[in-house]
This record gives sequence, C-alpha cells and structure tokens, in this order.
Amino acid sequence: MELNKITIMEEKNELIFQVMVSFPELLEREIKSYNEFYKTNFEIIETIEEVEIFFCKIRATNYKYENIFGLGYSLAVLENKLKEKGEIDW
Repeated sequence: MELNKITIMEEKNELIFQVMVSFPELLEREIKSYNEFYKTNFEIIETIEEVEIFFCKIRATNYKYENIFGLGYSLAVLENKLKEKGEIDW
C-alpha cells in the first residue's frame, strides 16, 4: 500500500517514508539520538539532492506512529537551537 511517499509493508511491520530536509547530516544525528532514547530503529536508506534541498528516505520496523511526528519535532528543535547559536543558516 503506498500513500504520499509512505509505504507500509504489513508482513514485516516495515515503514518507509521520505522527508525533505535542508541538512541531512542533522537528520542522521537526530535519528541516532532519537533511536537511543525511544528504542526505535529509524535509518536513512537513501538521500537525494535536488538544488540545495535533500530528500531522505527513512526505514523503520520498530516504531509507533507518534514516533514519526516525534522525530520530525525533535529535528526541528535541534535545527532551531543550532540556528540561534549561529551554527547553521538557511
């Protein structure tokens, strides 16, 4: 079943979805931290660059749906903190 770049493979409880990010390295950093804290297993399986924007395809098998939103929120918080410190600029 595919819906808006989200694919769920019921037999393995596998979720694959794609997100647009400005800094894929920050997403990788946040995924590592998020996985350790929430015991999830998000992983970036593909990154595509298109004119200063990146699309990252993420896979997980150990997650709850609220973790998808939680990961996005925690990435936004990290980006805002780094922007306030002047460590990133967009």
